[in-house]
Amino acid sequence: MSDPPAEKILTRLAEKNINIPFLCSDSVTDKTTTHFCVDHSDAGQVDQIITLLPYSAKNITTIRGIGLLTLFPHRNSLGLLGRIINTLARHDLAVYTCVTSISALAFTTDFNQLDCIVEKLLDVIELPQNHAPFRQEFQLKQPPR
Repeated sequence: MSDPPAEKILTRLAEKNINIPFLCSDSVTDKTTTHFCVDHSDAGQVDQIITLLPYSAKNITTIRGIGLLTLFPHRNSLGLLGRIINTLARHDLAVYTCVTSISALAFTTDFNQLDCIVEKLLDVIELPQNHAPFRQEFQLKQPPR
């Protein structure tokens, strides 16, 4: 990454064995923006890391209570992405990041709105009978070195 603050923060997270279940970085011209999620139990440590940075953290925003919604739209067109974003915007549901891959659409949004988001998305998607939605029930932690 070419973003020095992000490199420093990510290095400190690794030193503290803090898992990052979601990370994305984008560059537009000479500006790099990095977004990442950590478990709520690690948020205090992340705040400390940011506070101890040797430069101003004015460009760093912390948002609490974020969840990751990942959809696997097997054999659907990319038009689905537009319909999903339109639905979320129409219902004033937050989307902080959107990342796509060849097999998945992933959105970071307010964790307490996940059930509402799924309900609204049922207007534009049809889940197969054997769909398997799940919420994270456990988290693996690395032992300290």
